[in-house]
Parts: sequence; C-alpha cells; structure tokens
Amino acid sequence: MNYFENNYLENDRITNDEYKSRLTAFQIPAIIEHFQTLENKQFLDLGCGDIVLGEFQEILGRPIKYFVQDINKNPVDVGINRLKGKGIDTSNIFPLISPYFDLTKIKNQTLDCAFSNSLFSHLTLNSILICLNNLYPKMKRTAKYMSSMIIIPENHNEITYEWKVKYGAISHSARDPYHYKFNLFKKYVESTTSFEVVQNHAYGHPFQRLVEFKAF
Repeated sequence: MNYFENNYLENDRITNDEYKSRLTAFQIPAIIEHFQTLENKQFLDLGCGDIVLGEFQEILGRPIKYFVQDINKNPVDVGINRLKGKGIDTSNIFPLISPYFDLTKIKNQTLDCAFSNSLFSHLTLNSILICLNNLYPKMKRTAKYMSSMIIIPENHNEITYEWKVKYGAISHSARDPYHYKFNLFKKYVESTTSFEVVQNHAYGHPFQRLVEFKAF
C-alpha cells in the first residue's frame, strides 16, 4: 500500500471535504491540547499545503501573524482563495514558499509556536535537520514546535514496517514514507540542533505520533 499523503516533490496537496475532516479530527484537538489557543500569537504551519487549519481560527484562535510554509506555491494560493471565498480575513496570513525551509522573513525569536502534520514522514533526516536548524532562531525561548511523524517500536530493526491499521501503510527507513526510532531520532536532533526533543505524544492518527520540540 502506498502512502503519499504529502508527496511534496511531485504533487500539490489539495484537500477535499472528506480529507479535510479526517485531518482536522486529530490536528485541532492536538493544537488545543498543546498550545491552548493561537489567539494573538505568531504561529507557523510548516508544510501547510492548502492551509487546512485556516478555516478553524474561530476554534483555534486567530494568530496575529499566521505564517504558512510549503514547497509548492499552488496549494497555498488555492488555500488562501478558498478562505477568502468563505469570507475569512486572510490579512494575517504570510506565505513562505521554499524547498529548503527558508524562514528569513520571520524575525528572530518571535514565533510563539509551530506545527506540522506528517511533514517529517516524508523527509530524510538531513532535510529534517535543515528544517529544525532554520526554525530554531525564529522561536521564542521556551516556545514549542509539534510535528507528527512515523515512530516505530524501539526493538524493530528491519528496513520496512507494516502498519496494519485503518489507513495503514508500509513505512521505510530509506524512502518515503520515512519512519524513525524515537530515541535515536532524539539523539540525532539534540546533537545537531538547539532543540530539545521532549517526548512523543498520542495524536489520534492511526500510526503517527506527535513529537514535541522545545526551544531553550
């Protein structure tokens, strides 16, 4: 079974109503649990696609600055146009289109929180480290970044892992979708970036966990 929820290098991610409902079923509760509210905060959605969360600012809180980053411009434009069509004020949304997480338009130590859904499931470790090293200077100290990713059991040493669950998939150590062991991933990140990898949380997703990164 193929799992290309976000095939960043080949296909734009444009959501339909069914897919959006499935995504928000775990994204919205996670953001409320870990960030409480986005009201008047500076918030970054990495790998935002067509800005699914933008429709739910009444629930999540309206960020004073809502940065949306993606490798592809088209889904971001589609998302902004969809929000405008629904009568949502998009003046707080600031697109950042770049393949290698160019966040230079965000002032240093201004982000209150950052979030990504499934982004790291489709990135090599090197790309993840580029993302984290570019992100860290932009975060306020003690700010949190939450990212869902595929975490396999610590005792599993094979190249592939079959997730026999609803919307299941086969994840890989060397190709998309990528999986990681949490403790080894934590060592890599903490030895090469300034983030602390706090823990991984239940996410509501069939086979992903929500990993918490803290800026100190």
